[in-house]
Amino acid sequence: MESLAVKYRPQTFEDVCDQKSIITILKNQLETKRYTNCYAFCGPSGCGKTTLARIFGKAINQGIGEIIEIDGASNNGVDNIKAIIKEANLSSIDGAEYKIFVIDECHMITTAGWNAFLKTIEEPPHYTMFMFCTTNPEKIPQTIQNRVMRFNLTKVNTNAIKERLLHICKEEKFTNYEEACDYISKLSQGGVRDAIAYLEKCANYSTDLNIDNVLECLGNFSYDSFFNLTGAILNKEEGDVLKTINSYYLSGKDLKLFVEQYLDFALDLAKYCLFKDINLVKIPANLEPRCSGYASIPNILKWTNNLVTSLLDIKNVIKYDVNYKNTIEVMFIKLCREE
Repeated sequence: MESLAVKYRPQTFEDVCDQKSIITILKNQLETKRYTNCYAFCGPSGCGKTTLARIFGKAINQGIGEIIEIDGASNNGVDNIKAIIKEANLSSIDGAEYKIFVIDECHMITTAGWNAFLKTIEEPPHYTMFMFCTTNPEKIPQTIQNRVMRFNLTKVNTNAIKERLLHICKEEKFTNYEEACDYISKLSQGGVRDAIAYLEKCANYSTDLNIDNVLECLGNFSYDSFFNLTGAILNKEEGDVLKTINSYYLSGKDLKLFVEQYLDFALDLAKYCLFKDINLVKIPANLEPRCSGYASIPNILKWTNNLVTSLLDIKNVIKYDVNYKNTIEVMFIKLCREE
């Protein structure tokens, strides 16, 4: 059974999330047929580097023949590169105009491997193209970088990821997925592949993708409990704060993970109180009214700043603490008593 990432891998430029300027250049080259023999697609993980190279290669050959995909991580030595060079010097036998090599993770190629590659990259056969894909272009020798057309892909816009997830959910007939898509698109931090992987994990837990199921599946604490905890701290309700921490502990939750995720939440809340923009935070859009309620409280910016600073202190203190439950409780009581 193929994964959702494979099943919904873009097959055309129109399917690709973001990267519009790069797509425009590639389309212009297709229209004029003015190509170079070596390209480099660089950028963060899951932003569409290999996908764009594959789509571009197929478009160049008008769908004729196959793209030769090579994993640079496992084919990185001199002997591997010599084998690629030998293959590159043979013309295509499947009727394609160009023999196209897409080399993924090319930053893993050794220095000796690149040196062996240099002459072929500098003067490749006219019917051969190389498309290098990497998350670490700085590891590619400058002598190679000077001889390729480089495209720098960016992290994908959150809204573009959300639209892609909504499309997948609709096609897969998942239910109650709108809030989940909004949350996962923010959680993925610009990586489409990561977002789809999160979505698939949640769908394996339940195709009812309500936000509670998603948070439970991903091992994240509910926003409802975090909002309630924040209110208890703000109102200096020490008993309720300790009950919440104890309930996490008794249910088998990792309290170090709780502190880490609550710190993320507190930072998001602080950013919302400062900028009043739900798109800048990972908190689901449907919870904006609760964020807005906190934002209207007098001196909330000073208070949320203190909350974030205190949580950073707690995180650092319990890093190597054996009996960290007690430490967390003591520091949360102290947090409640601060002005």
